Amino acid sequence: MTSLEYNASKISVELKQLTFREHQLEDRKKILCVFRELRKRADCEHTEEAAATEDEIEDINKDLKQISERKAELQKTYEEILVSKDQKKIDDKESQAGFDENDSSVYVVELPPSYPAPTVILDAEKLPPHPCRTQCPECRAFIITETFTSISSVTWLVCFMSAMIGCVAGCCLIPFCSDKFKSITHRCPKCRTPIVTLKTL
Repeated sequence: MTSLEYNASKISVELKQLTFREHQLEDRKKILCVFRELRKRADCEHTEEAAATEDEIEDINKDLKQISERKAELQKTYEEILVSKDQKKIDDKESQAGFDENDSSVYVVELPPSYPAPTVILDAEKLPPHPCRTQCPECRAFIITETFTSISSVTWLVCFMSAMIGCVAGCCLIPFCSDKFKSITHRCPKCRTPIVTLKTL
């Protein structure tokens, strides 16, 4: 531990002690002020106890003033130590770096990849009807969703409409075989939580 660090820790400890003492004095002053107010409300005569309370309040005010002045001095010294400590670190780094203005070295910087970064869709309502990258709202992991289809109200509607038109030989069952009329659900492959269901039409 360097002398700067030792002095900084010593000042920090003293600041904590002064703050603790300041809180104690403020609490004592509040209690004495409450007693003084109660005496005033009770219309008690000026007794020795009341005079002692007033003297103690004045002493506390003096002590609080001294503590605040000492804290200001210590805080200023502490900040000066921190600034000098930071300056020393900067000077050490510069001396270790050994930067030479006459150095003519060539540095190679790699280019970013030519292909674009994969897009991650965070808004669940904007997910396409195929698996895509997103963040699971449940487990908060970045994933590629799994999709599956399920029979929806649109499937039944197309079935009934084709039956009403008079399709023969079970043509009304075609909507149940085609994914175009089913709703698509995205789900997380890790926690199996359904993320969003996309309804057709």
